[in-house]
Amino acid sequence: MLSTAGSSADLKKIVHLLCFFLTGFFLPTEPVAAQKNLPEGRFLSDSIEIGKPFFYALSYLHAPKTEVFFPDTTFSFLPFEVISKKNFTTRTDKRGSLDSTVYQLVSFNVSLGQSLKVPVFIFNGKDCTAIHTISDTIFLRKDNFQGIADTTSLKPEVGLLPLSHEFNFSIFLGVLALTIGAAGSIYWLFGSDIYKQWQLIKLQRRHLEYNRSFNRLLRNAKEREDIKDAEKAIIVWKNYLERLEKKPFATYTTREIMDNMPDDGLATALKNMDGIIYGQVKSKDMDKSLEVLKAGALRLYRNKRRQILEGDLAPEI
Repeated sequence: MLSTAGSSADLKKIVHLLCFFLTGFFLPTEPVAAQKNLPEGRFLSDSIEIGKPFFYALSYLHAPKTEVFFPDTTFSFLPFEVISKKNFTTRTDKRGSLDSTVYQLVSFNVSLGQSLKVPVFIFNGKDCTAIHTISDTIFLRKDNFQGIADTTSLKPEVGLLPLSHEFNFSIFLGVLALTIGAAGSIYWLFGSDIYKQWQLIKLQRRHLEYNRSFNRLLRNAKEREDIKDAEKAIIVWKNYLERLEKKPFATYTTREIMDNMPDDGLATALKNMDGIIYGQVKSKDMDKSLEVLKAGALRLYRNKRRQILEGDLAPEI
């Protein structure tokens, strides 16, 4: 039985199919050798609908010793497409052997009449000879055909769909190359000046931070006469000089500082501050000594700024 059987329409088709094979098998009265026999192929219905399966039966009566091959589902059945194939057992009697197959086909063609003829291949020892059936025609149902053919009432879809934007790599690479080129040109023309300005900005920012801290401690030392504030001011001063000159002023003794900053007024101020801090003895000259240290740091700042502007020194600050 065919795999598509199950409905009343399929049962009628199968009955029709069995009748076809039986009559095709018993009608011949002459032996096969006495006939010029052709394979017989026919549609098992008169009309079809687009996209709905239907059946095509193929049979061939031949000499029992003849080896026969029917087309498989990979064979081209244009204008139809093959869904499945059902082979029936060979029947043999004195008239010959009857081979039969039913193909389940489907059509998506809108032609009113659609024809098909199928070959049967006979093996003769070395190669195969193809014998074709007589062409059989099946018709598209009239209502089905008219529904497809009549397109005058169709309206075009005019709604616009939004298109996705694709990333344009060519434009991106062009803009990137232009940006790099412009940046390179600017650096080549103004790179040195830009670098100097950047160094000056960092130098000034750090000097302002130092001044803010040192002035606060200096003011507290004057108002409170607190030796602790004076000691903290010395630490801030040494740390600033260390960052400015890239030398370990924070660990230098007074003598080592004077070796790097030879100045009589600065030496006197440092010695006075050493006596106040280590002797813990308050002095009326404490605030004056701190002012001298502040002036010394300012001189170093101005000297560093001048070196950057003149291009004599370009340190990493």
